[in-house]
Amino acid sequence: MVLKVSTVIGGLTAVAGGLTALVTFRRSARLKRAEWLYNLHVKFYEAANYKPIRRILDYEPSAELTRLRETIEKGANDDLAEALVDYLNFFEFVASLLKLKQLSEREILMLFEYYLRRIRDHPFVVAFVQQEGFESLAELLNKLPDAAMKTRR
Repeated sequence: MVLKVSTVIGGLTAVAGGLTALVTFRRSARLKRAEWLYNLHVKFYEAANYKPIRRILDYEPSAELTRLRETIEKGANDDLAEALVDYLNFFEFVASLLKLKQLSEREILMLFEYYLRRIRDHPFVVAFVQQEGFESLAELLNKLPDAAMKTRR
């Protein structure tokens, strides 16, 4: 009888320990994921290297937007074109993380939907994405929900 009771207690202790370990692991994994998403946020929103292109695509200053479009359409390789490539490479990386199931579509939309839409709003940038082999980014841009659908949610 004592042996059965100690076996039951041992089993319950093992189950409780396993559940505690699982809860601790899940909590730790969520914290790591939040830190990782925060780092992506900082890299995009606070680092200076994406700001020039972000500003051009967002605010559309006429002279700069025209210069960017002409540079891209001519196939020129100046600092502005390189800045656009860096900007698009960031989103290609993000889109690749979606394909690898390291980020969810929901997480990407929460962090970057507006700026992905701003890329899609400029046909010359979309053409550049398609011509230059930003395949994961092109797929992600095609997956963006329509703005009309978003307002109905």
